[in-house]
Amino acid sequence: MDLAQESDSDIDQTSEEAMPSGPMPPQDEIMCSPTATKPSTTPTVTPQAASPSAWSNMLTQDDVNMGSPMSDKSAPPQQLPPPLPSLLSVMHSHSASTTQGNQLPSTSTSTTPASHTIGLLHHTYLDSLNLAVNAEFHFLTCQICQAALAPGEVKHHLTKMHGTQSRYDNHQFKLAISALKVATELPSHITGPRPMVQQLRKGAGDTQALWEVEIAQDEGRSTLHQSLVDSLLKELEPTLQVIQTPLDGRMVSPWLLTTRWHEHMAGKDIKKLCSLVALPKNNDGDIPGLRDAVEAYYEKALSLLDKTGELVLQRLNSPDPMKSGISNTPFHKHLHKTTMKQYILPVVALLAMLIRQEYSGKPFSGSNPRLMELLAVLHIDDPQGRDALDLIHQLLFEVWTTAWTHDGDRDIVDPTERCLALMMLRQDGAFKEPQEVTPVIARFQYCMCLTFLQEIHHHLESDPDSDELEHCMDLENFFVEKRRYTFSHLCSLQHRASSLTYDTMSLPQVWWTDTRTWKSMRFRGKQVDFADICKVFEQTEAKLVQIWEEVILMGQDIRVEYDGIADDLVSKDVGYSFLSDARNPQLTHWDQLLRKFLQEEDIFSHFAMIQENAIVWNRSTLQAWLRSYAELQSLLLLQAQMLSVLGKHVSLLCQYLKTTALTGKDKLIPHALDGITSDILVQDLALARPFAEVAARACFPDKPEVVDLYRNHVFVNYD
Repeated sequence: MDLAQESDSDIDQTSEEAMPSGPMPPQDEIMCSPTATKPSTTPTVTPQAASPSAWSNMLTQDDVNMGSPMSDKSAPPQQLPPPLPSLLSVMHSHSASTTQGNQLPSTSTSTTPASHTIGLLHHTYLDSLNLAVNAEFHFLTCQICQAALAPGEVKHHLTKMHGTQSRYDNHQFKLAISALKVATELPSHITGPRPMVQQLRKGAGDTQALWEVEIAQDEGRSTLHQSLVDSLLKELEPTLQVIQTPLDGRMVSPWLLTTRWHEHMAGKDIKKLCSLVALPKNNDGDIPGLRDAVEAYYEKALSLLDKTGELVLQRLNSPDPMKSGISNTPFHKHLHKTTMKQYILPVVALLAMLIRQEYSGKPFSGSNPRLMELLAVLHIDDPQGRDALDLIHQLLFEVWTTAWTHDGDRDIVDPTERCLALMMLRQDGAFKEPQEVTPVIARFQYCMCLTFLQEIHHHLESDPDSDELEHCMDLENFFVEKRRYTFSHLCSLQHRASSLTYDTMSLPQVWWTDTRTWKSMRFRGKQVDFADICKVFEQTEAKLVQIWEEVILMGQDIRVEYDGIADDLVSKDVGYSFLSDARNPQLTHWDQLLRKFLQEEDIFSHFAMIQENAIVWNRSTLQAWLRSYAELQSLLLLQAQMLSVLGKHVSLLCQYLKTTALTGKDKLIPHALDGITSDILVQDLALARPFAEVAARACFPDKPEVVDLYRNHVFVNYD
């Protein structure tokens, strides 16, 4: 007997075994679908949906007029149905079964029947055809159409209804139905209402045997559908996330292709990496006082500039002497003391990162006992004491004088570069643009030169008779380019970032939607209308006039009249300005507003009082006036920056301090002002500024630098 005959005999045998026992019902009774009872916990069985009442009925009632193959089984315990299997896992299982269905099944997988459970029985090959077997009566059902099928109807049904004939394999189909003992014909006598299945089709003709159908409640069906949809969407969330490290180099920016920082961050916790370089606060319980200690360390280094020879400072300011020679400009301080507070932040982040990694037991490039010693000193000693400063110098000097070499993996070995990469990492996993990297590198380089300057003076302290230039030459490899050390690598990154910034054309931020009158546009996707911008400056101008007339002048009708203003831009005389120019006599009476305030009794009593034959200023009211004056200054500055127009009004010459600090040369940028802004600015400098100096001297008697701000700067803030 061949394999086909064997399968046919098996089908006949299983159909006889699957026929229900017991008395046959009358032929004229209404036929009903199989009862959907409680599903088994076997993962290969899909339970049929039913309403809660149907579950209760199925657990308590039997079909007395019809025998069942499962009638000899004990009834399952009364309990709620088990939770549905994961929809995504079922999809994966179905996909795997489809792949297996296209191959010849092995004996162990094709002949082993599934678990016999009330509900639907599954087979890997039948699942690939969207077929299942009714567990009670062992007939085939189409899960898509919810129709019962005889084995001989399956091929025709798949071809006509679903167009899946190409996946049908007669040999595998016979093995599957033999393993599940599928009946050769559909049952003809079923009593009792049954949910889900709609019809039984007998033969290939149009004759249909129908039965009574019990429809599950719509509310239960919608709840089941919604739960499945929610489960699927939840499981799809990880697959829909943005890939942090794309495999295609065309999806990576040129900057990351040259640094390869994104490869180092692949598969790691972004928030945890960002927390490593988070700046510790002064009251930080883990690393207390680190910022103050680093600030004190570099303040000490800056104090050594006055004790260092010019040639040493010139070499410290020459990062590439082989190419550009020794710079004629010596290494120097910044113009403002507050600038150094910003320059030390990368170093603070570097030390914090090293301490956190050492404390966690996973140091980047080997353990260093000085890190734990520094942490102990910060906890129990003065952060600005000598011990803390010495430990900071030893740690930084060791990090910046080590020739870091890669081990062939993706890790960034140099702690300074790793700190730089983590500082450029955003919370969403993206990296900042190259133009945002260059300022941080410049700060690192400036602080490194100061550290090497301290090392030079440490050698001089240990050997006073030695030459500081010789010590500088010994350390030169550590602060010049094209060497194996950190400074050289940072210079290389600086050059690459600068080149990309200068050579890469940025994408447009403005898209004009009105190309006729040019009064509307989209700025980075946001609609902007010129009329709305005009309203902003109209309101700003109205507020500017209101503060000037009602708060600064206190409602007094006082004004400086002028027709033309003489100003000598090239004059270098000490204290010269257009206010002191003899050709502007109307502007030389600096005390006009002060006299007006002192002569008006109401205003005088608001700002001052007479006690013991002396004028005593009311500091609280003067401070309130200075705050309003600072608000006026901010509005004037806004108008000067945003409404620069060419005309016959006042123009400002602004000094670009960054260029002055880097090159030692002044760069002036003209700003032309509109009529109202220029007039209020002249009135302010001629009338209100002298009174502001008097108020500042009365409110801050121990801070002469505050008074100097009101005397020497055009725009002044209060705090």
